[in-house]
Amino acid sequence: MKVALLGGAGTRVPLVVSGLLRSRANLPCEELALWDPNHERQAAIAAVCDAMVRRSLTALRITLAGSAERAISGADFILCSIRVGGAEARIKDERIALADGLLGQETIGPGGWAMALRSIPAVLEYARLAERVAPRAWLLNFTNPVGIVQQALLAAGVQRAIGICDTPREMFENAARELGIETDRAFFDYFGLNHLGWVRRILVDGKDLLPQLLAQPQKVANIYHVPLFEEQYLQSTRLLPTEYVYFYLHADEAAAKLKRAGTTRGEAVAEQERKFFAALAAANGDGARMLERYDDYLAERHATYFRLETGESVSQRDLAQARSELYQKAAGYDRIAVDVMRAIAGNQRAVFPVDVANQGAIADLPANDAVEVPCEIDARGACPLPVGCVPESVRALLTQVKEYERLTAQAALQGSLELAAEALRANPLVGDRVDPMNLAQAYRDAHPHLEYLR
Repeated sequence: MKVALLGGAGTRVPLVVSGLLRSRANLPCEELALWDPNHERQAAIAAVCDAMVRRSLTALRITLAGSAERAISGADFILCSIRVGGAEARIKDERIALADGLLGQETIGPGGWAMALRSIPAVLEYARLAERVAPRAWLLNFTNPVGIVQQALLAAGVQRAIGICDTPREMFENAARELGIETDRAFFDYFGLNHLGWVRRILVDGKDLLPQLLAQPQKVANIYHVPLFEEQYLQSTRLLPTEYVYFYLHADEAAAKLKRAGTTRGEAVAEQERKFFAALAAANGDGARMLERYDDYLAERHATYFRLETGESVSQRDLAQARSELYQKAAGYDRIAVDVMRAIAGNQRAVFPVDVANQGAIADLPANDAVEVPCEIDARGACPLPVGCVPESVRALLTQVKEYERLTAQAALQGSLELAAEALRANPLVGDRVDPMNLAQAYRDAHPHLEYLR
């Protein structure tokens, strides 16, 4: 089996290698072909991957493809995790938003909007290439914002694409831990959009354990990286939200905390990556040292997640705990990818949430909308399970965000600045707080990759 990974210079690529190595018995992969235009960084990441393979004493060939076509050609699966414009574009996104007092988070609000408009043309180009040189391959897209990218792929008629995010399953694992049960024993009645989802029930042997969990605020707080949700909100909705819902409830507060911090998440991650690649260079090809530096990097990135936006500090204990959890979580970038590939390649029915066409799963949304719901995954791909109507307490927010996603996808496919501005107006984190057209033009002027918007 051949797997192509687009975005081969990304720092999460070794996690995919780790997952493939752990799954050799039931997902035999002979080649992982990497492609990224940043050849220098890709070579450094490939060296870390090779060190992992050598340590495992397993035959997995890591190849550096000379082009996207060579990477994709003949692949069984294509993992797409790209960042058009790199860290510099992310930082610009955040800073432009903050200058107007808006939250510049990279997957929602104006930051997510700009990232989507940069990402969609590139991902669609890869999807069209795959239809030509690997027509039986499945495109598994991790490129953020996953839901809007999937919306655009569906609107463009791409058939063999599934959007994947580790957020819901990580929450499921953490909720199961707090309830003292094995995750596989429970069915999580989950619904939503990417980075805007809720658990409605946690069913174990026919009994809903969510009320029991919501009655214990400390256990709920333990589910997230930092405490995020007030008990009043949880009791009023009777739902368990994914972490990104926090930003829709506290956008102004999060933006203010970022301003006080004097830095953005993108700037913090860029500095972490700078130190990591410098440490790799200093390792001089020593595999053991490279893997140690990689673990250091992962621990720091994990420990600092959601800290700037919530104003929470990071302690040495947090770093130590993050390091102890490396490669142990049952949900994560690598495991989601491997689980989807294993279910499809082995025709082994598995049920977990991914981003696909609605097809009636959520009664409140059209059939071709991208949604994030539990899906039955096998050789046919991902088939969404019925969800029914969205609870009244969150329906207005979900439908408004979905309209924003549709408009953003249409703007990218049509190259329309006017539609892009309409999308910003529809976004609940923007609306009428600023002039949407002025904001859209500010982003276009800052990014060469957005010059196609006219």
